[in-house]
Formats: sequence, C-alpha cells, structure tokens
Amino acid sequence: MAEVEAVQLKEEGNRHFQLQDYKAATKSYSQALKLTKDKALLATLYRNRAACGLKTESYVQAASDASRAIDINSSDIKALYRRCQALEHLGKLDQAFKDVQRCATLEPRNQNFQETLRRLNTNIQEKLRVQFSTDLRVQKMFEILLDENSEADKREKAANNLIVLGREEAGAEKIFQNNGVALLLQLLDTKKPELVLAAVRTLSGMCSGHRARATVILHAVRIDRICSLMAVENEEMSLAVCNLLQAIIDSLSGEDKREHRGKEEALVLDTKKDLKQITSHLLDMLVSKKVSGQGRDQALNLLNKNVPRKDLAIHDNSRTIYVVDNGLRKILKVVGQVPDLPSCLPLTDNTRMLASILINKLYDDLRCDPERDHFRKICEEYITGKFDPQDMDKNLNAIQTVSGILQGPFDLGNQLLGLKGVMEMMVALCGSERETDQLVAVEALIHASTKLSRATFIITNGVSLLKQIYKTTKNEKIKIRTLVTSDKTILYSVATTLVNCTNSYDVKEVIPELVQLAKFSKQHVPEEHPKDKKDFIDMRVKRLLKAGVISALACMVKADSAILTDQTKELLARQKIFKERALPDIENYMFENHDQLRQAATECMCNMVLHKEVQERFLADGNDRLKLVVLLCGEDDDKVQNAAAGALAMLTAAHKKLCFKMTQVTTQWLEILQRLCLHDQLSVQHRGLVIAYNLLAADAELAKKLVESELLEILTVVGKQEPDEKKAEVVQTARECLIKCMDYGFIKPVS
Repeated sequence: MAEVEAVQLKEEGNRHFQLQDYKAATKSYSQALKLTKDKALLATLYRNRAACGLKTESYVQAASDASRAIDINSSDIKALYRRCQALEHLGKLDQAFKDVQRCATLEPRNQNFQETLRRLNTNIQEKLRVQFSTDLRVQKMFEILLDENSEADKREKAANNLIVLGREEAGAEKIFQNNGVALLLQLLDTKKPELVLAAVRTLSGMCSGHRARATVILHAVRIDRICSLMAVENEEMSLAVCNLLQAIIDSLSGEDKREHRGKEEALVLDTKKDLKQITSHLLDMLVSKKVSGQGRDQALNLLNKNVPRKDLAIHDNSRTIYVVDNGLRKILKVVGQVPDLPSCLPLTDNTRMLASILINKLYDDLRCDPERDHFRKICEEYITGKFDPQDMDKNLNAIQTVSGILQGPFDLGNQLLGLKGVMEMMVALCGSERETDQLVAVEALIHASTKLSRATFIITNGVSLLKQIYKTTKNEKIKIRTLVTSDKTILYSVATTLVNCTNSYDVKEVIPELVQLAKFSKQHVPEEHPKDKKDFIDMRVKRLLKAGVISALACMVKADSAILTDQTKELLARQKIFKERALPDIENYMFENHDQLRQAATECMCNMVLHKEVQERFLADGNDRLKLVVLLCGEDDDKVQNAAAGALAMLTAAHKKLCFKMTQVTTQWLEILQRLCLHDQLSVQHRGLVIAYNLLAADAELAKKLVESELLEILTVVGKQEPDEKKAEVVQTARECLIKCMDYGFIKPVS
C-alpha cells in the first residue's frame, strides 16, 4: 500500500509541477520519499524535487537532491544536468563543468549540453584569469603600502583599492587566503594614520557577513587593541574602528542577515564568549581617562545598538542583565561627569546624553519589577555614596547623575528625586558662588521642575535664588537656564518679537477678487502698514544684526525649545559647519561603508551645495568630489540616490563647467543619468531630468551627445505621459528638455 501511495504522490507532484505550483510539488515528492524504498522511484523523486529546487532558486537543496539521485544511478543524465545547473548558480563552476561533461559523454549530440560546456569553460577561464590577477593585485597593493619609499598618491590609491576589494566577498576571501590578516596587522603597526585607517576599513569589509573570518580577525587583532584604536582623538579613526567592531558584532551574533552557505554554514562557532568580552571592554572604555571623548561616544553608540533587545517579544534579555550587573555604575559615572571639574573624563557635547539614552534603553529592556528594583537600588547606592559634606565636587557629581537619569527613564529619575537630601542639595548648590555649581544645579532643576510636586518645592525654596543668579552671573548658559526654569514663556516672547520685527511669518496671498467682495459686503479689509514695506524691514534686520541678534538666536537654539523655525536652525547650522571647517569631515563620511552615515553625509552635502564656498570646492581641479556624487547617484539606496541627485542638479544648474566635468569624471555618467530619468521614485526621477536639462542647456555639442543616446527616447516617453497631480513636475521637466532639443534643431515637432 505504501508503494502505491508513493507512486500516487509522485503523479500528484508532477501535476503540481506542470501547474507551476513548485511548493506543492515539493511537498508531494517529499511525502512520497518517506513511503518508498524502491531505488528507481527514489531516484525519480529526488530528481524531480531537484527540478523544484531550481525553479524556486533553492540551489543548495537542488544540488543535494540531484546528488542523491546520482548516488542511486550514476548515469542519471537528468540528475547530472540539474546538479550542474544548481552548482553553476552556487558559483562552483569546476564541479558544474564535470557534471555537464559527463552528460555530453552520455549524449554527445545534445546541443544544450555542448552549449553549456562551452559557456562554463569560458566562465572558468575568466574566473581563473580574474583570480590570478586578483592575487597579484592584492600582493602588489601590500607591497606598495608597506614600502616606505612608495609615492604618496600610489599609496593612497593602493589603500582605496584594498578597501574596495575587502568589501566584495570574493576580494575579502582573496585577501584572507593570501596572508592578508598578518599584512594588515603590519599596516596597523606602522601607526601612520592613513595606513591604519585603510587597514581598519579593509578589515571591516572582510568581517561583514562572514562569521568565521570575523572570529579569526577578532582574535588576531585582539579586542584590547581594537578598543585602543577606537579611543584615539581622531574622529575619523574612531568612527572607522567603531564600524569594524559593529561588523564583527553583527557577524558573530547573526545580525548581518546574510545567508551563509557551504563551509561557513557548516561551522558551529560559540560566539557568546567573544561577544561578552567585547561588551566588557566597551564598558571599561567608559571610565578610562585614556579614552578620548570621541572614543567614549563610539563605545556608548555600540552599547546602545547591541545590548538591549531589538524586539521585546524575545524573552532573553541576558545581555542587558550582564551590563546592569557589571557596567551600570560605569555608565552612571559618565552621566555624572561635570566638564568644568579637573577630575572630569574627556567628553564631547554628546557623551552624557548618549549615556542617558543607554540608561533609558537598559531600563526599558527589563522584564519584571524585581529587575527594575535591582536597577534602582544600584542607582540609589551610587548617588547616596557620592554625598559628602566635606567634598563639594562629589555632591556635584551626584546631582549631575540625577539630572542625567531624569533625561533617561523619567519614572526612575523621579523616584531618585525623592531620596533624602537630593532636592535640598540642588537648591543649596544654587546658592554657591562657583559658576560650575550653579550651572549643574539649574540644569538639574530644569529637569526636576517638570513634575508638579517638585516644581512646587522649587517655587517655594528656589525662585529667589534663581533670580539672584540671573542678576549677578555673566555666564550666558546659566542666564538662559534660569529663565527656562523660572518662566519658559520668556523665550517664546523674545522669539515672537524677533519674528514680528523681521516679518519672518508666512504671508497669505491676497486675492483681489476676494478683497473687492469684502469691500462690497462692507467687511473690514486689513491694509498693509507702511512700516511693513521692504525698506523698513531691511532697516530693522540690519539694526538687529548690528546688535548681535545671531548670537542671541544661537543661544535660543541651544535652549531646549521648539519655538524657532526649522529654516532658522538650518541656516545657523550651515554657518556653523563653515565656521568649524567641517566640510572635509562630511566629504569623508560620504565614502563610509556605513549605510546610514553615508546617507546622512550625502543629504547634508545636498543642503550645502547652494553655498558658493562648496561650489568652489567642486569646481577646483584635482579632486574626486564630483565623481563621488555622480557615482552615489548610481547607488541602490533610494535615499542616497535622491540626495546625490539633488546635489548634482543644483551644481550643474549653478555652473556650466560642472556640466562638462560631470561627463569626464566617470565613463558611467550617461548610464547613471538614464537610470535616474527612469527611476520609479518620482523625486529621484525629477532630479535626474533636471540634471539632463542642465546638461542640454549648457552646450550644443554636449546636448548633441545626449540626443544621440537613448536619453532622447526616455525624454520622449516621459514627456508624452498625461501629467496628473503627482507626475506634473516630472512630465513638465521632460517636455522642457525636448523643447531645448527643438531649439537646437536636433528634433522637429510632430504636427
């Protein structure tokens, strides 16, 4: 009976296969395999299931099933050819060649087999050629980098090539197999920043998506050395090392989301010990005086990203429990740092906020009240342990810690405010003569005053002190914070006054017909005040600028207030970027392997290219800035494409020289432009069409080159569309491009 049922299931599977329901067919063949021991039927079932695997792109399963059929009958030509197809898709060309060679021997007149033989032979030769050349390239790159007499530009080119090679799976494996890790360690030993940076970025690429390589690299470089590299003052280096550690963590924890096959799939590595060691070293970095502010920030970023559960449905929160038990006091120490004290650790403006965010995430990741009580007790013991009548600096650290926790888990912060002496100490510090004490106390009172019961205490005990501080202090930070604490409406009033003086509000469009209608119906029609005219507004703005309004606006932006417009903040931010000379950093981040960082840098550059200084950097000879933007337009990431295309559209609109330069920086420029103009996201497509228009308008010869390409056909197809509300800009821009072509006489209008 079982054999009969197996045959029936096979026939059922065949019917499903013919209907292209490959999942159902696989299920029928799998059920039949459990019911039969007949070798011929087993071979057929395995062979058929292999065919399903090919259709569903389950090539590992297809190769395995075909092999089982071949084990039963070594001359099973269908199974041999199906295994050949699966192996070719898996990149195992030499094994696939052997299978099809056997097929061609069994059926020498089969044209399909002969064609596959020729194709695989060609592919194998090409693979060997590339492999041989890649081996030589890797060797040559390291020779150039490790030779102190090499020219600087050659070393830079070799370093960049090595980084790119490390990001490709085949390239990373070649570096790894050619003693690359040992050679990269030699680069680290040189202690030359550009070589160390190249080595770190290459290692980062090699670790991505490969657990075995990541494990070897972690043990070879050593976690203590990685952390010491991340601890340096150099922001670019610190960030690159952070990316390396993140790549290692992702690969060890399986967060890279990549499918591992072959040997990598078969390796069973216990990564828990390595991950715990990484966490332990990151926690040690938080309280080390040898670590720079940048390094401390990167350590906090890594802990924020990798310790708390990403999905609270997952039961296991053991990483958080480990950090609470072994590192919470260290995090609290960072939160409690006071920058003006001699004992303060090196910090950036973001360090304490990052530590507060980590405390918040850890607290939210706890599963039950006993875990939260344990967390709270550690905080209470740490804060009360700092109170010391003989040491004001320790008291300051305690209040700063409470202030930091209030910016994290607010309910925990409020419980800590109830500790004996905390609120009293805040008010007492306000009465201190030291500005540092006043600033910490006022900052803490701001966060504490959001709770009604605490606000009442402050009003009763602290308002007179706050007023006194405001009158006597010359420190602008303290002044603003006392204002925010005592009356948050003051900032709003100041901002509103400035808006009215500069007429920075939205002006509604006046429709003449409605004005006439209002007059006819005897309704009041407001008229423009004489002092709202442009000359008066310009005069007021100039007087405000002379009086130093920019400094005031900057202070107000720093105050935690949402009363200023996004446009004002953006303008101030741009000026700050120029003043701090941060443009080179933004350009460097556009090269980063980190997707979100590259996206943010590209979007920032898109906002900056309106400025003359930025445009001059792109116009200058001897740099790859424009090339990078063009290549980023060809990225798969829609957000990066959108930002890069926006930047390119503005640059080519501003300078004809950049239109010509765009066609010279890379041979891919036309293909990338065509892809933009055909993009399925309308904002990207519109920007691509604007770039096309700018190039057409720049020069007749350049326009002729575009018209002779496929771009003319693309413009025609887009321009012929009916412009609905969403596509109006896209269609209109395409039509403007076609009109420009007609102006040159390259095309004629169809009557």
